[in-house]
Amino acid sequence: MRKLLIFFGLILLSLGHLRAQNNLTLYNMRPVPQRMAINPAFTPTCKWYFGTPALSSLDFSYNSRALGFNELSNALEPNGSNYTIDITQLANVFSSGVSINSAYNHEWIGFGFRLRKSMWSFSINEKLKSRVLLPPDFFRLVFEGNGGDNVGDVFDLGFAMDFIHTREFAVGYSRSFIDDKLRIGGRIKYIAGINAIQTDRNDLFFETSESAFTYNVKSDLKFNTSLMPIDLNTPLNSILLGNQQNSGFGIDVGANLKLNKKLSLSASIIDLGVVQWRDNLKSTFTKNPGVYHEYRGMDIQDFIGDSANQKKGFETFKDTLMEIIALDSSSESFSTGLMGEFYVGGNLHITKNHNIGALMYGSFHKKEFYPALTLSWNSQIGRVLALSASYTMYRESYVNLGFGAALKLGPEQFYITTDNAMGSMTDNTRNLGVHFGWNHIFGKKKDKK
Repeated sequence: MRKLLIFFGLILLSLGHLRAQNNLTLYNMRPVPQRMAINPAFTPTCKWYFGTPALSSLDFSYNSRALGFNELSNALEPNGSNYTIDITQLANVFSSGVSINSAYNHEWIGFGFRLRKSMWSFSINEKLKSRVLLPPDFFRLVFEGNGGDNVGDVFDLGFAMDFIHTREFAVGYSRSFIDDKLRIGGRIKYIAGINAIQTDRNDLFFETSESAFTYNVKSDLKFNTSLMPIDLNTPLNSILLGNQQNSGFGIDVGANLKLNKKLSLSASIIDLGVVQWRDNLKSTFTKNPGVYHEYRGMDIQDFIGDSANQKKGFETFKDTLMEIIALDSSSESFSTGLMGEFYVGGNLHITKNHNIGALMYGSFHKKEFYPALTLSWNSQIGRVLALSASYTMYRESYVNLGFGAALKLGPEQFYITTDNAMGSMTDNTRNLGVHFGWNHIFGKKKDKK
């Protein structure tokens, strides 16, 4: 059993390294042009800018409900050169299931300029987003088995994994209205699809028998994939623009309203859109959805002994399970969303260069809601330095202290932000992320008196 637990733990860790684009601290850093990617109604304090190619914006983020690296390490007890797993501790870690969001965003090219009351921008971005959901019953079955109170029970093992890798070409525009009190912005994006994994249906139930140690298995599964093959002969235009058969469009919208000299409100919705996948397709699905099949379990002796015996045991388990679930495959086109997100914020301006911000963030996945609330202090120190300090509350994670800094040396701007700088010190590794970049900025916006 210990070998099985280690195996499942390794699977989870590998999934954990796969989003969540929050950028909650960056949202209130006025001098940084890249915050327009969070709210297209925002404008930087410069007249025009262009980012250092491939270095203007690199953004990685990871957050998880229940799965923290510190909790996992506490469940592993050193025993000489080996480790013993504390099953009780591990069961507590996974008692509420696991959800994992992660993302990597990379801006290859970005520039923008002002034209009277308007702001134009253009960017090419590489985006990877992943969301994984493992239900509590999966871990209850692993740790408790089909005996005791679980006799005659039904386990919902419906897991979900969605992954999308795209390259977007975006044009943004914003304009001020009502004597510069209201600014509305938007961005339209051509989306080149590169890779995708979609969980279309994820019903998988194990019902334990009351008379024997067997399971009745019922499934209705469907997973769609479109994976670009790695080929040295791939044409250059396909590398740069992606497969044109896998494409779509997206939009971002935002607004910023100055209620008075002290209070301003803002809101945005980003990554609204659809990508149609028509090439490199494979759909894997249940042949006989909703039909029960009997599964008699596995012999634990197959997993004890040398590595060859263990490998054989896992292969037997996999083959048996696939035979019971009875999967088939085909090539079907499908569509995916862009995993949209929304932001709603308010700022209290203490002075011209100092303000307090409150920001609400949210996203959805498979009927799960992922909220966050951020409080921040934001300051502009002369023309050289901008600083932000933030405190963020996620669901089941309440100790996330972030910071942001933007340094301007002549026309060169360097910035870095994180929503959880204290994670390693507070043993909170459920939320990790960093966003940094290098811009060239010119001119200064003249505030209307």
